[in-house]
Parts: sequence; structure tokens; C-alpha cells
Amino acid sequence: MKRALIVAVLLSPSVNVSAQEKSLAVVNAVIIDGNGGPPIEDGVILIRGDRIEAVGIDLDVPAGIEVLDAAGRVAMPGLADMHVHLIGGWDGDAVDMLGYQRYLNALVYCGVTTVLDAGNVLPFVAQMRQEIEAGRIEGPRIYFVGPLIDGPDPVWPPISFSLVSTAQVPGMVALLQASGVDALKGYGGLSAVQIEALAKEGRERSLPVIVDAWRRNGANHLVTSGITAFAHAPGGQLSQRTIALMKERGVHIITTLAVTESFARTRFRDLSFLENPLIARTTPPWFLDSLRAEARRELDEDERKRASRTATRLEQTKKNVKALFDAGVLLAAGTDAPYPGVFQGEGVHRELELLVEAGLTPLEAMTVATKNAAAFMGDGSEWGTLEPGRRADVVLVRGRPDRVIGQTRNVEIVIQRGRVVDRKALAFDANRDPGFRVATPVSSH
Repeated sequence: MKRALIVAVLLSPSVNVSAQEKSLAVVNAVIIDGNGGPPIEDGVILIRGDRIEAVGIDLDVPAGIEVLDAAGRVAMPGLADMHVHLIGGWDGDAVDMLGYQRYLNALVYCGVTTVLDAGNVLPFVAQMRQEIEAGRIEGPRIYFVGPLIDGPDPVWPPISFSLVSTAQVPGMVALLQASGVDALKGYGGLSAVQIEALAKEGRERSLPVIVDAWRRNGANHLVTSGITAFAHAPGGQLSQRTIALMKERGVHIITTLAVTESFARTRFRDLSFLENPLIARTTPPWFLDSLRAEARRELDEDERKRASRTATRLEQTKKNVKALFDAGVLLAAGTDAPYPGVFQGEGVHRELELLVEAGLTPLEAMTVATKNAAAFMGDGSEWGTLEPGRRADVVLVRGRPDRVIGQTRNVEIVIQRGRVVDRKALAFDANRDPGFRVATPVSSH
């Protein structure tokens, strides 16, 4: 046996450890385990197969296993985005289903190893998950809700089931459960009575019910309806009674500050963020050109007023997020990607920055995007922290994100299910990319 701190076999960030190699030791790392406590200096992570076997200081490393020297890097759990839509596009409306691999690649490249698809074409997203789990395509672990459950006139017809009567609820939920969904998502066209019926059926079938009721998010009558979570942090002023009700009823929140920032258009004030490697190395040039054109487009008076109102709403939403966090309401990081300026992968890093702007510490924000996300999906014993028995999803970054949250962007190595990912192969390459463009919008507004 050899001591971890004297082993010095260095792997390049681009080394691809094959799936056949069963053991890996990450040594000399600053370990942020996702539980929110202080980092472990000069730590060791032992990985066997796709699981973490041990985490600590000065652990014995068995002779003959692969060793990755992480000196100068922080090891943290793989990040999670609990609100994405894997139908592609850049503007939150047009779609790019044929270009799905770009978006999956971007997520993993950026250190996002788990996502919740919060609304999609059911067979498409189900097959996508199937093929990722089988190892036939590269991508993050996917949870999904399938289609939105909306009212009689759905806003997103191609990705929605239309609920006219509560009598439809049992059959609709039975179909979705048989199709393998991990949760149900009720949308803004549902009445309070319909949401309550959906929540009741979800409880009976052990399916979480996530609701996006638009401006009603956070309303007391929905908090007490039996739902599991709101798909977006509320943007209206929350009373202490409402916050206490959420805590009492165990209602969770997906934060999605990034998408509110998108509608406020405040991120477009300085387009230099598009040069960040997490965006520039994963995104087709035409995609970025479209975004730049949108950012520079002259807004009409109504659009300017709407953006201004949303900017005010963003500040209130940040206050709500801080108050909810302080009250012990479970928050899980999500982005609602894609929208203008909200990218698959990079969006989570922006969400972390916005959470810190809201008043969370960097370590607290990182927990929201790791441990809390796993707890949100009821899988806290499976992933989300760097602990023995958890899935070996580990991201190594340069810097100290526990002190400066923006340094989570300095991703150098991604370990997914115990395998060091070849990030160079995930970067956008015009010579290999088929050149698919976005297609018809899916919204009815």
C-alpha cells in the first residue's frame, strides 16, 4: 500500500479513462463535498467502478490503480440543473431536436452531470435517457417529466397534454407513469382545482408534482394543495406566513434566477460573457450570431417596459430566494435553459453567481446545485455529494470557488460515473457538426 500524498502520477485534463478501468484515485485535491461544510485540504477520493469508495485525508491508495494528481484544483460534486428543456434552440421558443448532441455535450463539458428535463416530447426525451444510460450516446443523467400538463389551450402544444376535466387526471397520470416519468409538471393554464387533483393523483402514485403557475407561483392556496414544488422561485413579495407554509408543507423551489435575468435582458448589457470558454467552446458560431443580433435589437416601448418590470421582479425574486433558504425551504438550482443568454451547461454557473448575488455564500450556492438537487429528486443517497457509496460524478476546477463563486467556471476535468470524460471530444467542432439549424417555434403565443 502507498500513501496518497506521495503518489504523483499526473493525468492530463484531456485523458480519457476507459470504462473498463475499475478504480481511480484523485489525490492532492481541495474537496468540497457538497454538504456545505469547510473544504478538505489535500484530500483523496477513491473511486471503484462508478461509485465513490472513500473520501478523506492521507488515505491508503491500493497499488496499481490509476492516480489523478489534482494539486491546485478543487474537487466538487458534478453539478445539476433541475430545470432544462432538451429540445435545443437559443431563444426559448424555436427548437433544435436534431442537434440534441450539441446540448448534451455542452452540459457535460461544463461539469453538469445531472439534469431534470422539465417539459419535452415524451418519446424523444425518454429515448434520449435510454441511450445515455446504455452508453450509446454521451450525456448527463436525465430525469424527466415528459409533457407539460396544461389547460384546454396549452401554451406549448407540441410538448403538452391538454387537461379539460379533472376526470382525465388518473388516466393521464397512469400513462405518464407507464412511460417512465420521474415527476409530473402542471402548467399555467390549470385551475387550482385541477392542480389539487393532479397533486392528489401524484401522491397516490409516488410521483412528485412540480407546478409552474406563472404569477401564482408561491400563492398560499397552491402551497397547501399538495404539490411537491414550484418550477420557479416566486417573483412577488412573499409573506412570512407563506414562507412558513412552504416549510411546513415541504414545498420545494427550483430557483431559475437565470431565466428571469434573460427576460430582464440585463445580461445583454455586456456581451463579453459570450467569450467565456464554457460558451465559446460548445456553441456554433451561427448560434452566437443570432444571440448577438437579438441582444442588439431595438426594443419597442412595450418590450422596454416589460424588461424593466422584469428587472425589478428579478431583484424581488433574489430576496425571496434568500428568505426561503434562510427559512429552511429546500432550494434546487435550475435555469430553464435555453433562453437568450441562458445556455445549457454554462447556465448553471450563472445561476450559482445569481444565488450568491441573492445573499447565499458560495458553499451554500454550490450545495443548492448538488446535494439539494439530489434531495429534490428523492435520490440524496445516490448522488449529489462526494461521500462513500455515491455515484462518482466529480468535477475538478482551477481556483477556489468556495471563495469566489465564478471560479466554478474553471472546469478542467469531469469524472462521470467513475470515468474521466474526454472534454476535448465534447467541444464544438464545425468539421464534425452536421450544421442543423433551429426550426419551427413550439409556443402558441
